[in-house]
Amino acid sequence: MFFILSKIVAFIADPLVFVTAFFILGLFVRTKYRRRRYLLISFVLLLFFSNGFIYQTAFNQWGVTPLKLKKKYDYGILLGGMISLNSTEEDIKFGESSDRLLYTVKLYQDSVINKIIITGASGSLQSEMIEAKFLKAYLVKIGIPETDIICETKSQNTYQNAAYTAELLSVNHKSTPSCLLITSDFHYRRAIACFKKNNLHVDPYLKNLKQKTISIEEYIQPQSAYLYKWRILLHEIIGYYTYQAMGYI
Repeated sequence: MFFILSKIVAFIADPLVFVTAFFILGLFVRTKYRRRRYLLISFVLLLFFSNGFIYQTAFNQWGVTPLKLKKKYDYGILLGGMISLNSTEEDIKFGESSDRLLYTVKLYQDSVINKIIITGASGSLQSEMIEAKFLKAYLVKIGIPETDIICETKSQNTYQNAAYTAELLSVNHKSTPSCLLITSDFHYRRAIACFKKNNLHVDPYLKNLKQKTISIEEYIQPQSAYLYKWRILLHEIIGYYTYQAMGYI
């Protein structure tokens, strides 16, 4: 039930839904005063959610603070959610979150992590794809030893990622392991809280990027790309407080 509810919330937490809803109300409401008000609200929401400065300010408030990492970790925990549901083991279609996979490979090659844990099934109502297995096959193909890759294949959400990974480590690791969590920057707050709830301490791997050149257009000119970014961020914020209400964090 919770899994289905999370998908409904993901649909609602989309700025374009709000913009479109008020626009439609503005077109079809009979009262002239309300019609103008709804159209104005739709226009203001569109400007708000397409503004780069507003988005970046909100994102900075939501993100977690980078930590000074240890030199070595027993495990790098890679969260799924980076490949298309149309992928096959032979033909993986990577999404925009695939940078977390690249970071994992580099961390392993640099001997920062000794082993890789890939956690996650498909996270979809329509697909029976096991993402962790596909990613493991990919890593083996590029030269990472199969013995250094562990798959957790039951989880369908972030809480289950944490719960099943903690269970897996409790069975296979007698002492308390050091773990580096690798996911997308917007997702760390909820993910870290879920692992903490399951009594597994993890350090977040945050790529420290140098400050890029800021263009005036990014802050003044409306850009449609930020509508999608807001969708992801709002989904994460709602997901965090929903998890909190459910006792998952």
